[in-house]
Amino acid sequence: MSSSDISQIIDALVAAIERLETSTEPNARDVKDCEAAIQKMFEAANANDVDKDEKTQKVLFEIIEKGVLKSILYHMPEFNPRTRQSIKHIWLISLKSEKLKNTIDDYIRENPEILILLIRGYTKEEMIQTYGDILRFCIKHSSMLYLILFSPLVWQFFQFVTADAYEKSSDAFKTFKMMLTRSNPTHKKHVSKFLKENFKMFFSKFRILLTDDRYHVKRQSLRLLSEVLQARENFKTMVAFISDEQNLELMIKHLCQTEVQKKGIKSEAFHGTKSSINFPFKSFVHQCPDW
Repeated sequence: MSSSDISQIIDALVAAIERLETSTEPNARDVKDCEAAIQKMFEAANANDVDKDEKTQKVLFEIIEKGVLKSILYHMPEFNPRTRQSIKHIWLISLKSEKLKNTIDDYIRENPEILILLIRGYTKEEMIQTYGDILRFCIKHSSMLYLILFSPLVWQFFQFVTADAYEKSSDAFKTFKMMLTRSNPTHKKHVSKFLKENFKMFFSKFRILLTDDRYHVKRQSLRLLSEVLQARENFKTMVAFISDEQNLELMIKHLCQTEVQKKGIKSEAFHGTKSSINFPFKSFVHQCPDW
């Protein structure tokens, strides 16, 4: 496919999206035109290694420059499942590329509503995983993680992880964990800064997760807490957390689980408290009949 062919496909998509956005009601013909153009664009950009494929780089640069990347994400719920997967793939290869890293970072900074769209994807039951996959690749970019952590968007995850639907709760936990525990040094600095500046609000909301009646919510929350507190960069946060008697008593309560079905809770609570064993923890041990 030549460069002129690629430009024609993108121009056709831009025109179809404009018709879709200016019409009072979604037009089936315009939707199908968009789907056809997106599929052709996907085929043009479908390279195994973007950074070694100049044609794919050109396609991606052009769709970013013309604002197509945001538009196809915005209209994704209107398209058929195959087109949605093509859109996801286009987004993922754009986010994976090292050569596009600065371009895509600047694009998101200039269009932060993209992150809002992705996080709101947790309200679209049939597309949770699609939005979640794109969002997790965004979070791998430290600049995008920073935008989420230091905005009201981050607090929405406390609602998503407690959703009644297991698929939504599980996917939200997966994203929340990546946000808070990724091993990248820059990510760790952002998370440490976030926890220090938002300690009271974060852990007041986290205590609600730790007291949730549902087994999977409580266990995943304890596991996430354990990983957050054991990170070297979060040492001061860990000390502040266990210095609060209310927090320590809650962890001891989980350690004292005796029912067979609660053994998993007890195990996660142990991992969450083992790093604090040299702090005022031993005085509470006698409260647990199993010890």
